[in-house]
Amino acid sequence: MKNMNLDAYRFSISWPRVLPKGKLSAGVNQAGIDYYNNLINELLENGMEPYVTLFHWDVPQALEDEYGGFKLLSSC
Repeated sequence: MKNMNLDAYRFSISWPRVLPKGKLSAGVNQAGIDYYNNLINELLENGMEPYVTLFHWDVPQALEDEYGGFKLLSSC
């Protein structure tokens, strides 16, 4: 990307990678936090602006099991 003179990179944070069980109270995956921290640091060190989004359709399995995932509104 640096060799292509890109100055920004957009990526999504995977909810299950950071919170495998879907809730902060159920624990944080430090390896997931480290992955994104390292990615952001590498981008900044190479002169690229990180643009972060949350990929909200990527639901942790524990929440899928407990709540059935995202529910669509019947009035839509």
